Amino acid sequence: MEVCDQKAVTRALYTFTYVCLLWLGCFNPAQAQVLITGVEPAVRDNILAYLRLDDEKCDAPEWRVRRLFIDANREIRNALEVVGFYNAEIEKQLTIGDTCWEANIEISPGQPVRLRHVSIEIDMGDSHDAELDKVVNQCALHVGDVLQHASYEACRRRIARVAESRGYFAAEFTARRIDVFPQAYAADIHLHFKTGPRYVFGEITFDQSVLDADLIHRFVIITPGEPYDAERVRRLQRYLVTSAYFDQVVLTRNPRGAPDFDVPIHIELTPGKKFQYNAGIGFATDVGPKLRFGVLNRRVNPGGHQTEFELNLSRVISDVGVTYRIPLDKPKDWFTMDTGFKYEDNDSFESKLFTAGVQRVQERDDAWIRTLFLNLRLEEYETSEIDQDRSRLLTPGISYAFVEEDYPPRPLEGHRTTGQLRGAIEGLISDTSFGQVYGNTKWVFKLWSSGRLLTRAEAGFTLIDELDTLPASVRFFAGGDTSVRGYAYKSLGPVDPFGNVVGGENLLVGSIEVDQQFADSWAVAAFIDSGNAYDKFSSFDTATGVGVGIRWFSPLGPIRIDVAVPLQDDAPDDYRLHITLGPDL
Repeated sequence: MEVCDQKAVTRALYTFTYVCLLWLGCFNPAQAQVLITGVEPAVRDNILAYLRLDDEKCDAPEWRVRRLFIDANREIRNALEVVGFYNAEIEKQLTIGDTCWEANIEISPGQPVRLRHVSIEIDMGDSHDAELDKVVNQCALHVGDVLQHASYEACRRRIARVAESRGYFAAEFTARRIDVFPQAYAADIHLHFKTGPRYVFGEITFDQSVLDADLIHRFVIITPGEPYDAERVRRLQRYLVTSAYFDQVVLTRNPRGAPDFDVPIHIELTPGKKFQYNAGIGFATDVGPKLRFGVLNRRVNPGGHQTEFELNLSRVISDVGVTYRIPLDKPKDWFTMDTGFKYEDNDSFESKLFTAGVQRVQERDDAWIRTLFLNLRLEEYETSEIDQDRSRLLTPGISYAFVEEDYPPRPLEGHRTTGQLRGAIEGLISDTSFGQVYGNTKWVFKLWSSGRLLTRAEAGFTLIDELDTLPASVRFFAGGDTSVRGYAYKSLGPVDPFGNVVGGENLLVGSIEVDQQFADSWAVAAFIDSGNAYDKFSSFDTATGVGVGIRWFSPLGPIRIDVAVPLQDDAPDDYRLHITLGPDL
């Protein structure tokens, strides 16, 4: 009986092994291989890009494999020459089996060809153009460098592209060649470029029928007769696109040679729908589920006035507002009037706030958005049983904002910065006097190809005699998804004698985060946040949280899920879960 059992086990093992081998054979079929040795990985990858043999599979006809194997010598030499190796030795071996084939290629690249002489000249006649000079200086072509055909082509194309963008439409290369001397391991480059005359802007014409011609011409930042500059044309197009008046902006330029040497520009504008609606749902652990609805009237009248209604609802913060915008003399220059109501009920205070105000919003030449404002704030608030009141403030102020990023939704470089100065004077409608400055900034830095460093800082300072005369919405609090993680939303700050958080005069918060991408739309992160709200710096008690998270760069925008642990012994929670949706910058 024991022998039968052993035989049965043996047969079962054989059967299992056979099935596994069969399964592996089905799911791991033999693969054709081109093995290249003797060169750096980057050079090997360039060779494989040239090598047609590398595209063939095991079932390719043998005659074709052998023919491509013979042609490989020429293709390999072409691939090596573009990176400076003109004296390579190549040894090859092709093995064709019953089911597949394999090619082994051993390369001795030899000494590379280096640049002996580089001549890059731009003939502009009697004129001068600093941008073209800058292009020449940026060309990666220097005596002693290994010859790289890609660097030569990039320099040549960039000179031509920049010249065209600067209005030199008759420009041409009078010499463009590489002279290679393989036996001397040397190469000479000659790039001679003649710009010809620089064209000027011609007449600017529009094709549209929904707005006053005077308003449309306010977008024009170009004067006929000025030297042509493609960047100014792109900026004009961007202003028209972002104005919200049009769905499509088609710009046609028509350079004219002698005797005009100008560039007339015609712009065809397709109006967008008069009303634009938006609605959405969201979630953040600070405020819970969120609902949003808005409607924008893009063109109240031919003068380009706009009005917008927006409603946001959540368990913690709900607000409703109406804005009326009037375009002024320059693009992205608006006079706005708005009014709204905001209700907030968080762990630290309850506030009912009515606002009405006017603003002058303008994008400056340096891309900063400047806002001059005057707001009336009527607020009823309660931070504790002994701190509840009504407030009336007339607050003039100024703010600046700037955003720069490379490739959203996961930028590798960029920053967002805002700053604000505001205040009030008792007796000028306001029932208290104060001055306040606030700023925040967030920077993203590339660490390596798939890693980022994200830093964030936030600071605010208030000048006031008695904090209890300042309404809750104007005080500073810390804690939450975008502040100090590991602590509840606005749960950090000075407390009253009963331990209730009542907010502070000042604020300091900082954050450092590193994230690593591990898939096309996924990344993991680790972070540390620290800071607090306070009245006097001597009483500044830093709260710190550390944690890890996961990032999903979804079609709706980045979704961040973080688990943060507070480091203070008396923290109310052992850990907190933070979920946020929105751009990094």
